[in-house]
Amino acid sequence: MSRKPSSAAQGQALAEYLVALLVLTMLFGIAAGDDAVIDTLLTAVQTAFSRLSTFLSLPL
Repeated sequence: MSRKPSSAAQGQALAEYLVALLVLTMLFGIAAGDDAVIDTLLTAVQTAFSRLSTFLSLPL
């Protein structure tokens, strides 16, 4: 029979995921040079949000 993990174990996994994401973000930001991947990603998110906002503001 399997046991449910304790909340401390779940918190540890969350911390490990955050550290891994931080390392990956730093690698993307540093390794790209002039055109940083993170800048391209943030520009794409900004453009998508702007387009979504414009679409939602159109009258029915």
